[in-house]
Amino acid sequence: MSLSPELRRLQQSLSCCTYNGAQHSAVIITESDPSAVLRNALIQTGSGDWFSFSPDQGRGPTALMSPLLTCGDPHKHHRACDCVIIMRNAENQLTVVYIDLKSGNPKGYEGQFKSTRQFVRYAVELLKEFHASPLEIAREQYVILYGGRERTAVRKTTTTPNAHKSVRTSPGDAFKKEIPNGASVYFKEILGRVNA
Repeated sequence: MSLSPELRRLQQSLSCCTYNGAQHSAVIITESDPSAVLRNALIQTGSGDWFSFSPDQGRGPTALMSPLLTCGDPHKHHRACDCVIIMRNAENQLTVVYIDLKSGNPKGYEGQFKSTRQFVRYAVELLKEFHASPLEIAREQYVILYGGRERTAVRKTTTTPNAHKSVRTSPGDAFKKEIPNGASVYFKEILGRVNA
């Protein structure tokens, strides 16, 4: 399966793309902070019309979302989450999933999600303006994967995704899942039930 032309154009407009559903069935998210306990996670996506990018790494060594924007307090718009997965359906509607890895107690993520969300919306609107793109953001989901410590007790887990009940999340109220370092998580589980 290849990416649709519409989604490929969006992917090609970004410089920090990592994986896509035409070539991959999973996304590896890596935390760049060397002191992080939760260093990576694997999201099992399956193949399809999707791609991922890493805005945190894409900001470059100066950590800027855009050199056109002012830095420093009170401007906190240069923050970014670790991964964004963008999925397109047959009606050109996009589901955008913002994911951040946190070691220990998850906090301080709202600004990261807000800044990344505005960047994604801007990228989609640029394609509409300059290329008459039919893509529309229909759903946004915010996910925190936290923890990183190895579990001491062996726990039985199901092999099927366990979709949470939350249909919608927000930058300040993200779906949170505690995982050990290097854990594999089903995309359907973090996406939640659409019709819950």
